[in-house]
Amino acid sequence: MLTIGKRDASGTTAGEADHEPRVAIGEEDGVLGCAFSGIWTTRTVALIDADMRKIEKRSGFKTLALDVSKIEKMDTAGAWLIDRLVSAFEKKGVEIQMQGQSEIASILLEAVGEAVRREPESGPARPPNIVIRALEAVGRRVYEMRDDFLASMNILGATIRGAQMKLGRGHAVNPAAIFNQIDRMGVGAIPVVVLMSAIVGAIVAQQGAYQLSYFGADIFVVDLVGVLILRELGVLMT
Repeated sequence: MLTIGKRDASGTTAGEADHEPRVAIGEEDGVLGCAFSGIWTTRTVALIDADMRKIEKRSGFKTLALDVSKIEKMDTAGAWLIDRLVSAFEKKGVEIQMQGQSEIASILLEAVGEAVRREPESGPARPPNIVIRALEAVGRRVYEMRDDFLASMNILGATIRGAQMKLGRGHAVNPAAIFNQIDRMGVGAIPVVVLMSAIVGAIVAQQGAYQLSYFGADIFVVDLVGVLILRELGVLMT
């Protein structure tokens, strides 16, 4: 809990046992003045709470002047009591004038005021029934399908538009570039494909011969490798 207090040279809190919280009230020309003094902490605010509530019920004033310069010690409980008084008069349209507060006291009073006026967080939302959940799932799916359709149409449109712009400029696709890519991806890949086929064929032959030896069918290893490479693995590797 944040506490503001005045200490003497010895480091002890001044008058904590004797200085009870007090409020002096004065009235003049439509101004209600309240001068606070003493120690306003959690242990002592109960002594002044009744007097503060009586002040909150008063009316007929245009201005409320508060003097907190003589408060020796104040924590969040004391600041809340003063803020409650301020809120009560603000609801009545009374102008508030705060005097004598230190920089630390101003920060404390402002923090307490913000915490009090903060709207409480709403509790967890009640889960909808099964019909609403089903409709929500269908709606989300429809929106996802719409987004996918728009994305695919965007790609298709960009492709068609790009081709139109390319042909419209009179610059067709260069045949040399096509044959260059065919050469690089086809003819240039032959060494890699041959190497992969040889390695895979050797492994299949070694494993196949070992397994077929149990059945006396070693002679079919060549057929196994040929059929496997030409019909199955060859398609994947090329």
